[in-house]
Amino acid sequence: MTEAKKPGTPWWRPLVDGIDGRITPPANKLVRTNLFADAVAIATRLEVRLRRRMERQSAWLLHQYNLPAATDIRKVRAQLAAVEARLRDVGERLEDQQRATEAQPVEPDGPGARASSRAT
Repeated sequence: MTEAKKPGTPWWRPLVDGIDGRITPPANKLVRTNLFADAVAIATRLEVRLRRRMERQSAWLLHQYNLPAATDIRKVRAQLAAVEARLRDVGERLEDQQRATEAQPVEPDGPGARASSRAT
């Protein structure tokens, strides 16, 4: 049986397989060349430069209207995360101190305590 005659095979499957069989081998040869790798590297560098330039220009424009830019929000989030971490550490230290205080035996204080300790 051929691929098209199998039961349950969609009508479009042989068409897609035919196109794939013609396009895939030359495409594989192309993407394995140094020229393609260099082109992708150049395109990636260019895209990064353009994105950074757009971010700088949009940040400048937003700052002209006294609005926060994405970089400002990232900085605030990082600072907030640091404050939360410090607060968590302080809370844990406080809990440890409270547990240590509760675990210590209570020593009797006051004048009545001394009298009862002398009597024994």
